[in-house]
Amino acid sequence: MRFDVSVIIPTYNVEQYIYDALYSIANQTFNGEIEVIVVDDCSTDQTIKIVQKFNYNGKFHLKLFKQEKNMRQGTARNRGITEASGKYIFFLDGDDLLHEEAIEKMYKKAEENAYDFVVCDWIYFNPDGQFKYVNIDKFMFNDELSGKHCEKLLEAITYFTVNKLYNREFLVNNHIKYGEGYIYEDYEFYVEVAQKANKIGIIHNPLYQVRVNTNSTTKTNRKSMIHVESLIKAVESTINKFNPRWEESYYQLYRYIIRKTLSYIHERAPKGVKRETLKKIIQILNNKNKNYYIPNTATIINSLYFRKKLVQNGKLNNILLIDSLNRKTKFKKALTKVLNLRKTSSWKNLYTKIIQKRTSRLPIQNNFILFLGFDHRYEGNSKYLFDYLIRNNPQQYTILFTTKDENIPKEQRVSPYSKEFYYALSQAKIVIAESWVPLKFTKKDGQKWIQLWHGTPFKKMLFDSHERIISSNNIYHKKNKHADITRWDYLLSDSKIGLEKLSSSFAFPKHNILNFGYPRVQWLKENSNNEELIKQIKKQLSVPINKKIVLYVPTWRDYNYKTNDFDLSYELNVQKLQKLLGDDYVILNKNHHFNSKNNDHIHLHDVQNLILISDIMISDYSSVIFDGLTINKPFYLFINDFEKYSNSRGVYEDILNLLKPFCIDNEVDLAKKIQSLGSTYPLDSYQKAKENLTNNKMISSNEALQNKLDEIMNSTIG
Repeated sequence: MRFDVSVIIPTYNVEQYIYDALYSIANQTFNGEIEVIVVDDCSTDQTIKIVQKFNYNGKFHLKLFKQEKNMRQGTARNRGITEASGKYIFFLDGDDLLHEEAIEKMYKKAEENAYDFVVCDWIYFNPDGQFKYVNIDKFMFNDELSGKHCEKLLEAITYFTVNKLYNREFLVNNHIKYGEGYIYEDYEFYVEVAQKANKIGIIHNPLYQVRVNTNSTTKTNRKSMIHVESLIKAVESTINKFNPRWEESYYQLYRYIIRKTLSYIHERAPKGVKRETLKKIIQILNNKNKNYYIPNTATIINSLYFRKKLVQNGKLNNILLIDSLNRKTKFKKALTKVLNLRKTSSWKNLYTKIIQKRTSRLPIQNNFILFLGFDHRYEGNSKYLFDYLIRNNPQQYTILFTTKDENIPKEQRVSPYSKEFYYALSQAKIVIAESWVPLKFTKKDGQKWIQLWHGTPFKKMLFDSHERIISSNNIYHKKNKHADITRWDYLLSDSKIGLEKLSSSFAFPKHNILNFGYPRVQWLKENSNNEELIKQIKKQLSVPINKKIVLYVPTWRDYNYKTNDFDLSYELNVQKLQKLLGDDYVILNKNHHFNSKNNDHIHLHDVQNLILISDIMISDYSSVIFDGLTINKPFYLFINDFEKYSNSRGVYEDILNLLKPFCIDNEVDLAKKIQSLGSTYPLDSYQKAKENLTNNKMISSNEALQNKLDEIMNSTIG
């Protein structure tokens, strides 16, 4: 039988973990045919019995092979390749897991462009069940690699072979195999697939979950010579086959091997072999090539090793001395403190740490809720939920809002970053945010954090996007964002499709997403027929009652990130559109707050007010249109930079397909569409978009959230 995917699992004494690994495959959303090939390397525990008894309910076809003697993972994986009949091959370690959408997403990507293999991102998970994202590989900022640039995989911090879906013919035709009989057998495999590939697809979601396992092969027998001997064999075999195409490949591979060698001789080798092991490794490298290109991006440490030619000239004492100093935590911390104290901001950080240390001893108050606001602004979901709670439950809880906005009474307001704020942050039982929360804000044990977020995403976010420009400017961008995400206990969504996108983009568990709808949308529903309020808002804006209101609400652009000279060519020419529409219309231009310097007084008004009074909405990639959809506001999308936007961030294809009938790229056509709204508007497409992109539940978002808050408080008291 021909399978779509063969999942190869080498096992050795993984009785604690193999069930979870198999379950993660059985739980895949992929509808194709999967075979699971378990190659056991003479386990002495219950691993084989657990595999044999596993009830996979027809979700995959299982093959179990038992090695006659222990020959290590490389031999087991190679046998798996020989036995596999799938079009694609995936390697899964017996103690690791797959995200439920891993095979579906990787298979789809592989089939789209006939890649040699597809790489997905990865994430650590600890024994306590907490996930930790640490990957900062720069090649992940791309959607694919081709030609010699496939060797950018050699830039990686860790050479994983397991987070990839390989075309079986690619492996077989290029005779690519793992090293056999020693640890670190994946070195040569990883390097070979990089240098033999012509096209590699990249998925940015961390679909491969690496268990932090203190009993793994690479973390045991550290006083024996097995790690040193295996490393030398692995490096020899890798270098013998190394024939790169990319000018940086020698440097990238050599800096990786030197870094790993210094780490292993320090942590995984007996005393007295450091110098000799390093000498052998450097000899292997230098015998292959001593003259290679070193990029300007080399770190300070690597510049010393390679630019100063310490590696090329075999300067062992110098290399070991630099490594020793680099490992001295106290030395590095002291140096960092000296450098940081020269920055004025570090004094503020010092003040913050003193306050946080002082407040950390304060007890949590079970009836206390702290709103952080939308980046400390009194707007969005935070505003409307806060207003609801104050209006309906004024005595039930102590509630504070973090902002300088004087529209909130002083007794319910706390200033951001003030001493009072840090006291409130430490004592609140529930902390409610609506955007990214600074990592310096400490979450205490016993607190619950609720993330309201600020919209159903049309534009791709975080792990669903390469976010090339932002990540290139800050390689720790995704790492830091995920560190924030791990503090969230609950995440709010506004629709089924919103739940799916938020879960995928934030790598957040679906069962902790509250699909209650947004408080800001609830307000629109409740006031859509409030003619008195609509007249009042129009009066505040000096908009004539008889004018038709066109609301223009564009979002910001990644390609303007960290630039002083913004490219605003994507913006609608409001003056031109106004002239084309004539005096019967008035255009309200509500720009994104990142571009607020370009706005007039309209910027000061809450966008929900503007949606409420508008006759038609114009946006681009903003989620604000989904708010308007809920109360039947017609809309169009003015998009003239789709390719440029896709290159910097991208949009969700399924949502784009729903919105294509509403996309326009010039003012003339837009004016005609607006003027003929009653006769030419695509009502069927509008209804389909509304059904898929809004929350159709009849429940009140505010009431549902109130009930959740009560549940949290009561469970604590109980």
